[in-house]
Amino acid sequence: MTVLLERIEPQPPKGIKYMLGDESWMRPEDRSPLRLHCEEWGNLGPMELNPEIKPNKVGLRVRSTEFTPPPGARGFKLVDDVYYWTDTDVWQQMDEQEPAHSLSDVGGAPK
Repeated sequence: MTVLLERIEPQPPKGIKYMLGDESWMRPEDRSPLRLHCEEWGNLGPMELNPEIKPNKVGLRVRSTEFTPPPGARGFKLVDDVYYWTDTDVWQQMDEQEPAHSLSDVGGAPK
């Protein structure tokens, strides 16, 4: 069961969020620190442009922000519009969710 450890402060910006680091396929001494990475895209289409977000080195209008988790945190979760650090990563949280239905459950697979 996922445990909410503490509120993320400051709250991450709107945009895409994912955990990076602690690469399991590498030797522990070669792994990068675990962190929450956030991407804010300045142009999400013709109707949305955030002029505060300037082009990066390759010309994309994206701003990146990283947050260092507290000890014991492996992931994050949105609860009532507030982001919290959790003791589980995204894969563990997905395993805790209700199992997906198979095609045979909805009549789509041959019997």
